[in-house]
Amino acid sequence: MLKMKNRIVPAILAAMALTALTACGGDKAADTTTAAEATTEAQAEESKEEKADESKEEKADESKEESKEETSEEAKADASGDSSDYLAQVDTMNKAAEEFITVSMEFMQLAQDDPENIEAMTECIEKTRATKQAFVDFSQISNPPEGLEEPHAKLAEAAGKYADTLEVYCDVLLASINGEDHEAAATIQDDWTKVATELSEAMGAVEEAASN
Repeated sequence: MLKMKNRIVPAILAAMALTALTACGGDKAADTTTAAEATTEAQAEESKEEKADESKEEKADESKEESKEETSEEAKADASGDSSDYLAQVDTMNKAAEEFITVSMEFMQLAQDDPENIEAMTECIEKTRATKQAFVDFSQISNPPEGLEEPHAKLAEAAGKYADTLEVYCDVLLASINGEDHEAAATIQDDWTKVATELSEAMGAVEEAASN
């Protein structure tokens, strides 16, 4: 059974987010609708075709064609219902969280060393925004493996909330570096901690259910 390599640690994510907010002024914030695109989930579906050793050619060809279609459909069903494959999809969110931490460190360094470089900091913020895509993609999965339906529903919901909060967080940062106010500036810290914790707990529940 595949296990997730890294669980999201909400304390780390929250600390990085709050430190980044502090680095650029914290209580200032602006509105932006630029959303970076990231790669969407892609699953490789392979099907093995069976070769028939029958002497009647016409019927054998026909039978082969039908067999191919059925096998392909079965492969799709297996891919969506396989726990290992599913947990690999869960782990894409951990990888996105790692990228978030890397970019946050880059942003904080810029804010400290070159606070007037708005262009570079804006680029960092948009790279941070792009990390939400893994969470958006996961929140849209509608075919979890059998037995994981309930924990998946909670994790999908948490992933969606996390993506939404990350979007607002990036808007707050953009507003901050431009010396503007943002309506969510006063609540983003608590909101971030809450969704990061909810996400981590939901991930743990999915992993536990998948290992049973």
